[in-house]
Formats: sequence, structure tokens, C-alpha cells
Amino acid sequence: MALPLRELPVRELPRELRPPSREGQAEHFGPTDPKLDISRNPRVRRVLKSRPFQFMLILPNQIIFWLVIVTGLAGIIAPTRNFATVITWYIWFCAVFLLMVGIGRGWCVMCPFGGLGEWVQRHTLWARHAAPIGLNLRWPQALTKWALLPSVAMFLGLTWFEEYFNIAAPGDPRFTSFLVFFVIGSALLTFLVFERRTFCRYLCPLTALIGTVGSTGMVAGMRTRDRERCITCPTKDCLRGSERGYPCPWYEWPGSATSNLMCGLCTECIKNCPYDNVGIFVQKPLTSVIAPVRRRVDVAWAVAILFGLVVFQQVNAMPFYAPLDRWLNRTTGFPGYPNPVDYLGIIAIVALLVGAYAWATRELLAKRSVAFAKAVRRVPGRAGSYANWFAPLAYGFIPLMASDYLARQLPRLWYHAARIIPAISDPFGFGWNLFGTAHSSLYNFRILSPHGVVISQIVVTAVGTLGAAYATWRISGRDLRPLTAHLGRLRAVSLAVICLSGLSVALLYVAMGGAS
Repeated sequence: MALPLRELPVRELPRELRPPSREGQAEHFGPTDPKLDISRNPRVRRVLKSRPFQFMLILPNQIIFWLVIVTGLAGIIAPTRNFATVITWYIWFCAVFLLMVGIGRGWCVMCPFGGLGEWVQRHTLWARHAAPIGLNLRWPQALTKWALLPSVAMFLGLTWFEEYFNIAAPGDPRFTSFLVFFVIGSALLTFLVFERRTFCRYLCPLTALIGTVGSTGMVAGMRTRDRERCITCPTKDCLRGSERGYPCPWYEWPGSATSNLMCGLCTECIKNCPYDNVGIFVQKPLTSVIAPVRRRVDVAWAVAILFGLVVFQQVNAMPFYAPLDRWLNRTTGFPGYPNPVDYLGIIAIVALLVGAYAWATRELLAKRSVAFAKAVRRVPGRAGSYANWFAPLAYGFIPLMASDYLARQLPRLWYHAARIIPAISDPFGFGWNLFGTAHSSLYNFRILSPHGVVISQIVVTAVGTLGAAYATWRISGRDLRPLTAHLGRLRAVSLAVICLSGLSVALLYVAMGGAS
């Protein structure tokens, strides 16, 4: 009979559950550790160790999103008066980006989509049950190397669906309900087939976006207080689980963490650790962009593709885009907007430009020697490989990409967020006035004018560009210094590319004139 995961020797664990070897320990476990552990506070620690903690965070959002589904299906068709569209597209999407920038995966700890799936999988709301229901399969090992890319594909697909049906304009509230129900249903099905939070780690449409954008945030995630204690721990209960808590739903080991990329802040490791050696740490902004010791190519491509997507959303607001899309529709026989050719084409062009920037930089500035040439041609993965240039330079784009997504949400927030006040009094649009605010003048209130919206977008973009420039400067000095004899030129080229990209993004917002 197969042994439970927590009883398997380390060498027999799935690759993602194995702690790294002690080789290179000094480099891996030293310089990236944050210093401030907020769980040192006894009251905070008591809350984090409480089993109902995450349930109490998820429950309000669970109620809100089922209300979104019901009001979208049963409520008034007028989208600007229906609670489903108002809360989802005017408030929630922007709030999620603010959470990413501030708290990393702060949304994941309270997400109703994964929350419902986990409650069903564990057949409990918060108690520790020995065996989950469902097939409990492992995610195929061959697919783990793609990591975030299935999530990117899901996000591209749902964004195209949203654009095609004009859901977030907003359009028919029923489509908002269908979209939310699809995500909840996909999560529930995945939780019943695969173990732990496989959906959240690999398939959730938002996980790539939250993981990358969240690396700009100040919450470092769950980390170990004493690395040596963690390395020598014989049981690794944080990974495998114990009678105190579940195995890490995200397959993360606090002892090897150098970023907040995949820490879902669920606190199971805090509950499980027999030595009370795990805490929740905060760090300086951008630390998880700059600090990772092992940069991932899937993350780099996710950044490039997601950056391409938000640039597409800016380009499609330009006057020239509609005639181009109509011409493509006539040529391909496609029935509506956006045509998949220009949708995927613009995204691909931006992503390939980021890739070409890394390739050209490597070709121009890499060390030229026999040893280096052999490393490039014959030994993939060594210091001179393209991946080891592309990944660091793409990570440098994260703050700019994050700011671009946030700036893109601002028009809906500034123009329409106040509509939530009348919407909560009459969520279905049936003429109710539950809280006396259904006829409030806030329905037509704009927080900022179009001119003010553009200024706010430029400010956000400027902050993101400065963050990207700073991150690129730091990353190039640490990751790329060994690969080039021209660090100064490398930094000059990289900063020029970042600044030019930021300027282009800002000019697109100026040209859009505050369009939502």
C-alpha cells in the first residue's frame, strides 16, 4: 500500500515538494531573508494559528460572489444599475490590483473560487480531516515546467471572451454571472480531480497575474525564522501536513522561499510547524522582483505575454483599431470584435519584442570567449544561455506591467465606483430601497474628470517605470554582472528600454483621453 506523502522519504517526494539540497546553502538562504515578522505579535499569531481564520476571510467574498451570480441572472438588464456588474467591474477588479501591489497574494487567502473548491475537497469548512474526497491526483510532472503558462492561457481566453461579449463595458449582467460561474465551476471540478490547490497554482486565470504583479508587494509570505532549523527538520510537516494542519496547499516550502510568487498566505505551515519556526514576514517593495535566487523562464514569458495583453487593451481604444479589426473580420469571415488575429497578434508582438530585447542585449554585450561560447552552444541552462539573460531582464518589467494594469482599471473606478452606493440598496434593479440610497445622486457622480483620469494614469505609469528602472538596475548588477564585461553599457541599454516602454505606455493613455 502506498505511503501517505508525509511518510515518504524526501527523495521519493514529487519534485515540487522536495526541499533543495544544502549545496549552495550560503547563497540561497542568506541575503533574501526579510527581517520583520509580524506574527511575533501574540495576538496576530493566535489569529493565524486559528483553524477558522481563512474561512472567516473567504465567507464574505463567497456571499458577495454568489450574490453577483444571482443578481446578474435575475436582476435588471441595465448593467450600470445591476449589482453584479457594478461590484465586479467598477470595484472588485481594481481592488484586486491594489491588493496585489500591497499584499502580494492577499486575494488568494480570501478567494471564494478556491475557497468553495477547498471546502468541498476537504468536506469541512475549517476542521482538519484526514482524507480529502475526490480522485486526489497529482498534477502531471511533465506540465510543472510550464507552471504559470496554463494560467496565462486561461486569462487570455477569458479576457477575449469578456471583450467579445462586451462584459466589462459593462454589458449584459448575465454574462458577468456566466463568467463568475465558469470560474467557480472550473475550480470545483479541478479540486475534485487533483490534490491540494492545483487549480490555484496552475490553472486559475488570475494566478499568473497575481503572482507576478504581487511580487512588487510588501508581504514576503510565509518564511522560516531559523533556516538551519528548517533544513534539519526531520518531518517537514509544513510540506506534508500533520494532525495540526493540512499539507501546504500550494506545494511551497518556507525554508527555500526567496520570493512571494507562490505563497497563498493560507497559514497551514504556521499551524503545522512543531518548532513554531514559521512566520509571516514583510519586506521592502520590489524585494520579490529583485531577490529571487532562481529565476523562472515561465515567469519571464508570463510577464512578457501579460504585458502584451494590457498593451492590446490600450491599442484597441485607439481610433485606427476599429477599422483594422473590421478589415480582418471581412478577410477572415470572423463575426465580431475582437478578431483573434489582431488580439493574439498584438500580444505576441509585444511579448516577442521583450524577448528580442533580451536576445539583442545578450548578443551585443555578452562576454566573448571560448568557454562562454561553449556554454551558449552546447550546454543549455549554463550561465551564458539565452534564458539566463531573458529571465532577469523580463523580471525587470514587472513593476511597469503591474502599473499598466492598475492604470487601465482607473477610468472605471473614478467614473463609476460611486454607483455601488445606490446599487446595494437595489441590487436587482427591482425598485427596492433597502438602505435609503437607491436614488442617491452618487449614481451620476464622477470622482475625477477625464483630464484627471489621464493624469492619474500617467502618475501610476511613472511610478511603475521608476520601479522597473530600479529593479532592472539591481537585477543586472547581481544576475548579469558575471555574464558581461560591459555592465555600464548593459545598464544604460536596459534603462533606456524601460524608460522608452514606460513613455510609450503613458502616451497611449494620453491618446486614449481617459477612455474606460
